[in-house]
Amino acid sequence: MRSILQGWEAALKAELELDWPQVEELMEYVLDHPFASPFPVEGGNFDDDRDFGGAKEAAIGLLDELLKQRGSVVVPKDFEERFAQLLIYRSDSEDAWVNYDGYKHEGSGWDPLNMSLNWQWPSRVRALIVAATRSERAAWQGDALKAIELEMSRVDQHGAGRAALGEGLGRLLTSAPEWLGAHLEELVGTRNSISVGQQIVLTTSMATHRYNRAMYDLLTPAMLAAIDVGDSLVAGWKGESDPLPRIGEWVIDALVLGHITRDDPVFEAFFALTSPTVRGDALGKVAWSFFRATTVDDDIRDRFAELWDDRISHVREHPEDSKEIEGIFWLVKSESFAAEWWLPRLHEALELEPSISTERHMIGKELAQASAIDPASALAVLKLLLSGRAEGGRVAFDLNRHAIPLVIENAIRSGDDELRLVAEVYMNELGAQGNLSLESEVLAVLEGKVGTMYRSGVRFGRPCGRS
Repeated sequence: MRSILQGWEAALKAELELDWPQVEELMEYVLDHPFASPFPVEGGNFDDDRDFGGAKEAAIGLLDELLKQRGSVVVPKDFEERFAQLLIYRSDSEDAWVNYDGYKHEGSGWDPLNMSLNWQWPSRVRALIVAATRSERAAWQGDALKAIELEMSRVDQHGAGRAALGEGLGRLLTSAPEWLGAHLEELVGTRNSISVGQQIVLTTSMATHRYNRAMYDLLTPAMLAAIDVGDSLVAGWKGESDPLPRIGEWVIDALVLGHITRDDPVFEAFFALTSPTVRGDALGKVAWSFFRATTVDDDIRDRFAELWDDRISHVREHPEDSKEIEGIFWLVKSESFAAEWWLPRLHEALELEPSISTERHMIGKELAQASAIDPASALAVLKLLLSGRAEGGRVAFDLNRHAIPLVIENAIRSGDDELRLVAEVYMNELGAQGNLSLESEVLAVLEGKVGTMYRSGVRFGRPCGRS
């Protein structure tokens, strides 16, 4: 029966219409059946189901899918209400709670959100949120919200139910805003107090949702409390970002989109109270998003550039915070920022934080392009990059292949005699270190014999706007 229910769920996701009376009949039977199975167990742990727990969880998963608004399959209205009632009144199981609550998961590596996907009790919490947010006009919404309140009253030591609530916070904000407003402090805490369970709701919500202004405003007191907690802040989901840097990502997004200013309390707290590494993680992640974006408005790009100028200025005055600017490589890779802007800033960042040169980003083509605009800064950046990097590897190859000949070439023919001398001396230094063909390569470029070899894929001039 578990396999049948799981098969129906898969069929529904594939947009195949089901036999609604048959689905209702089997789910009702499974949900009403006692937890224990009357049949003796055969085989090992993974050969068959020892009880009805797996079938009941499969029924809840199917109900969850049936109540979601998506796909071309339309559940008839009368069956939709019956399915909602089955979930609210027939899927409640104390056995499911006991099994979940008694599980010893230390050392399992599961975070609360992963646990919520693999246990019947938190799966029901997730499905109840779907039922409650199916429609503001749904006849069963009030009953679904009451069922959620009942489950919220349990002491959830593993946090999986709290993670499910965090994941569903956006749905609740959209479809049950009054209920969420009345229970917000219970869910995510206050400015002065945020429990572990509330931290899980907050961090899961921020990890599973993209930044949006409504949720930012809603979660402002909780974010301030979370920043006070610091590095011990509990993650509901161990995704791409740790919880503190994720708050920073939202703060930066809010600033560059023009939704807040630098006197926003969360912005001030994040950049004043978190470590340089945490701040750098957030700045780097947002810079990476600019690199990945296809279009960017000029106002958004300029606000982010102003923030970087501000943070570089901060590091200039506080050198001990230099880890904050490690992600500047992503601005070089992004076509949103002109070389005239990023080249001098990369130069200063490398001087402030030399370990940036050990990053694995390949910017040979970008540096070659920039050398046509500012050959002195490009040569200085090249020297800093190579001085901090061991020989060999893809990045060193990239610099040798795309950057070194053109950067030296542009410095030699810049018209600046002092810069030309510096470039020639450096070319000889690299040759003495083993790059024996460099001088001939530079001469070939100067004479225009192999220009296309090194200029392949390199665009000159100001990059087009990207976001």
